Amino acid sequence: MPKYQFMIDIQYKSNVRDPRGETIKRVLNEEYQIPVTLLRLGKSIRIEVEAENEDEALKMVHSACERILVNTVTETYEVRRI
Repeated sequence: MPKYQFMIDIQYKSNVRDPRGETIKRVLNEEYQIPVTLLRLGKSIRIEVEAENEDEALKMVHSACERILVNTVTETYEVRRI
């Protein structure tokens, strides 16, 4: 069965506070004088699934995101084939 690899990019929703990102931004601004105006942390997940075709594989990945990988209350995600 063919294998398909995807990258999942997960970010906090814009209305959710990101304390780690805020801290890093503050340090870059104040201690390193780097004028960062926006910094939000997220996470990436690389995943490989076996499926009959790419559409089926993509559905599996979205299902995994909705069920366990992403907190859809506070996070958004994008899936792209790699």
